[in-house]
This record gives sequence, structure tokens and C-alpha cells, in this order.
Amino acid sequence: MIFKNSLIFLLSMLFVQNIYAQEVTLIEAKELAYKVTKEFESRLKRELKEAKKVNDTKGMTDYCINESKKVLEEINSKYGPKVSIKRVSLNNRNEKAKPENNEINILKAFDLIQKSDAYEPEQIVQVINDNTYKIYSPIEMNSRDCKKCHGLDSKVDKESKRRFSEVYKNDRGYGHKSGDIRGAVVITISR
Repeated sequence: MIFKNSLIFLLSMLFVQNIYAQEVTLIEAKELAYKVTKEFESRLKRELKEAKKVNDTKGMTDYCINESKKVLEEINSKYGPKVSIKRVSLNNRNEKAKPENNEINILKAFDLIQKSDAYEPEQIVQVINDNTYKIYSPIEMNSRDCKKCHGLDSKVDKESKRRFSEVYKNDRGYGHKSGDIRGAVVITISR
């Protein structure tokens, strides 16, 4: 009986340790995703500002078409194969920003939260399997510059719209107003 109780105690301790280890891993994954997302967003904002100084809206349009994907590639390279970053949207401009099936519901959840006037979380974590997390951070329309290329169709800069339509044949990146969530930065972390 003592052996059986000791064995049960030992197994329960191992189980608790395993749960704790998973929680720590989740916390670490969320912290890393936050860091990577902020690095991406601050770099994008800084470089877009520089492009605007050089050539106003045309400079920002050219930057988005030619340079923003390079920022994603560089950050992916920096963090190695177990961490990846991308942007997705239900109203994607670039076909490469089209969400995968398991990402669509999370994007819809952000929309539902916003339409419900509920508290918007900084992150939503999707557990893909025991070894993989996807951490979503909303992309919010919170600047006048964003609206020049992603705003209401009638208010988007005409030259930018023409340039985007040349590059992105199925461009659906318009129609957003201040405060809208227009997509998400997705960080996938594998253990």
C-alpha cells in the first residue's frame, strides 16, 4: 500500500511538473512573440516614416510594395527556423497574406471582439499541437497614413491604388476606418 501511494504521489508530481513546464513554455512563447511583433511593427513604422519623408504617399506605397516583405524575411532569418512571422488578413492585398484555414477563425474572433465593443486582447494564442503555438497580434488602423492606402475606397490615394492594382491583382486591402482591425501579425513558435 505504501509503495502504491508513493508511486501515485510520484506520478502526480511528474504530471504537475509537466503542466508547469508547459505553462512556462507558453509564457515564454507569448513573451517572444510580443518581442518579435514589436520589433517588426517599430521597424515598419520607422521605415514607412522615412519613405514618407522622401516621397510622401508614393514613397510609402513603393516601400510597402518593394521593401516590407524584406523586413519579414530578415526577422524570420534572425530568429531561426523555430520562429516565423507573417501578416494575414481576411481582406488581404497580397495573396501571400491570405490566411490559412486555421487562421481564419482567429481573424474572425478579432472582428467579433471589436464589433462587440469588448476588450481587445494584445494577443490570442492558438495551440496547434504539443510543440507549436501561433500567437496573433491585431493590426489596428490607428494612423492617417494607414488610411491613405487601406482606408475607405473613396478616400484612398488614387495613384497608390493604381500602383497596388498593378502589383496585386486581387487587392482587397481597402475599406478600413480608424480603429478597425485589418488583420494580424502571426508569430509561429515551435519547440
